[in-house]
Amino acid sequence: MTPAPPLRWEPLHDGLRPHAPVASIAFDPHRSQRIAVGLYAPTGLLFSEDGGETWREDVGFAEPVHVVQFDRVLPDVLWIASAHGLWRGELHDEAWRWQAATGWPADHAAFTVTQSPDGVRYAGGVSRWDKAGAQHFAPLLWRSLDGETWHPFTMLPTPADSAVLALAVAGERLFVGTDGFGLYISDGSYISDGAVADLDGTPQPINESATSQLSNWRRVEEIGETHVAAIWASSDGSLLLARTRRGLFRSVDAGTSWSAVELPLEGRPDAIAAASDGSLFLGMGSGAILRSDDAGASWQLESTLDRDGLIYALAVNPADADHLFAGTQHGLYVSQDRGRTWRAVERIGEFRGLTLLEAGGALFLGAADGVYRWQEASRRWQRSGEGLPLRGVRALAAPPTNSAILFAGTDAGLYKGVAALRLYETTWQLVGWPQNGVNGLLFDPDDPDRLYVHIAFERIYSTDDALNDTPTWTARWEGMPISAEVLSFAMDPGNPQRLYAGAAQGFYISDDRAERWRSIAGLAGRSIFTVIVDPARPQHVYAGATDGLYRSKDRGETWERLGLKNITVTALAWDERHPHILYAGTKYQGLWRSQDAGHTWERAPFDDMDRHPSVNALLISADGRWLYAATTHGVWRADLAGEK
Repeated sequence: MTPAPPLRWEPLHDGLRPHAPVASIAFDPHRSQRIAVGLYAPTGLLFSEDGGETWREDVGFAEPVHVVQFDRVLPDVLWIASAHGLWRGELHDEAWRWQAATGWPADHAAFTVTQSPDGVRYAGGVSRWDKAGAQHFAPLLWRSLDGETWHPFTMLPTPADSAVLALAVAGERLFVGTDGFGLYISDGSYISDGAVADLDGTPQPINESATSQLSNWRRVEEIGETHVAAIWASSDGSLLLARTRRGLFRSVDAGTSWSAVELPLEGRPDAIAAASDGSLFLGMGSGAILRSDDAGASWQLESTLDRDGLIYALAVNPADADHLFAGTQHGLYVSQDRGRTWRAVERIGEFRGLTLLEAGGALFLGAADGVYRWQEASRRWQRSGEGLPLRGVRALAAPPTNSAILFAGTDAGLYKGVAALRLYETTWQLVGWPQNGVNGLLFDPDDPDRLYVHIAFERIYSTDDALNDTPTWTARWEGMPISAEVLSFAMDPGNPQRLYAGAAQGFYISDDRAERWRSIAGLAGRSIFTVIVDPARPQHVYAGATDGLYRSKDRGETWERLGLKNITVTALAWDERHPHILYAGTKYQGLWRSQDAGHTWERAPFDDMDRHPSVNALLISADGRWLYAATTHGVWRADLAGEK
């Protein structure tokens, strides 16, 4: 067998938007030109030492960031509230060194960190302990007096699994925003560190001994029980703004009373920032930037930064009120004219593709912000219609008899697009469905009305009237344990009665169109991210797992390890014109190719850079010419016919 030549890839990025949610932006009070930007996914930090002219990414921090905060007292110290805890960064010899904050529990997520004018640091997050025999636990707030060690210093009168989302200090009061329980205000009597420090970070049941601590808090009744995600306080503590799911609230008497603020646009406020001259800025979920020149009493539209992107963060240069930064789900933007006009900062993040589909001769991509169709004439992607939420599209499918209809499984549910081949006429509507997070779609080729779905953290459902506006769904998990989480599924191409399901803890087979499932011992305990049937030898089934690739020669009944040991395999594709060539996409290890049906493997790098992205999906076109790969570093294609 003549070895296949190396793959030559071309990027298909034009028309896509980078996925780089900017969660937080901070200016260093000790060095006016230093800026830190926290990214949630992809994770990490950006630093600028010249006011945003140039940026550095390789700073050694790779956790998902919620908030970044430079220390007001200690120079060259940065605090990071992260999904994986509270972190302290310190600059040594022009290199940042990171360590988990001393005293902060390793299994305690940090959502916010702030500092009072006198330098005391405060942080909050969420704890999820399960202490036998305890009915309730009090969520804790944490404090550091020296910038080195953190202690729990007080409790909130909310359920233990509630999260602290926002903190602000105004005068002698501490303001705490929670996830659904509203805004709480301390009465000014801070509890000493020693009062609960002996808990060693482990919450205790709320009992009579804790009553005095809990009574130090009052909830703001004007705001009620809702998410309070951000709190801004003026330097003297008299003016406060709270960003909630019910809108913007304002206090002009240091938090004693609050009132809702009428905004000129519908939608939820997402970010607050203040300029040194007293102007206030508000980022909206619609991508609009609002400005107030009367302490937040009234607001006017300043500009629309990103119609398709939420504004997660805003920051104003303390030394220049005209100089603003805004963080969106598509990256970082800068304004030099008080927010009237914006430009994107040099591209950060990646063009992230999640899934691929060929239907009706067209190529579709599911991405973090919707569905795209490839335009070969212009060599760019075009967003496919309106109506989809700005959420990840993780699965695409078309009925076998009607390629003008497209189904999209998204993080916000299942959507149906009509006339999907006519770009500007495509309309999407939510399909009646009780669950979010649709991760997989599969049509029965013998019955175009039968659609199978698997949803996030759950199992499989099906409908026999998929083309109706309100289909009826049936749970299809008999034989699976209640804890089963289906990650992938496939159908025997010669026998639609036989289905395969890869789960987080094993592998299942159904011989009756998902009426009943049986567990297969050979893959028990393994997470199966992808399943594929060899089209030339349907008795051969391949499964990509956390620890490599497995093959069955008897339609999934027994299994053998085949290769890519200790590499997580996330996507598979067969080259039907060359039935011994198999492609495997992996997590963090790029793409691999086998020319002997999976026995030996070679890398198939996308470019000359020494990086290997995660591969989310692979697709070979119906004519066998193109291999497409949707990755965390963009969408790529290779000409398998060797014509380019």
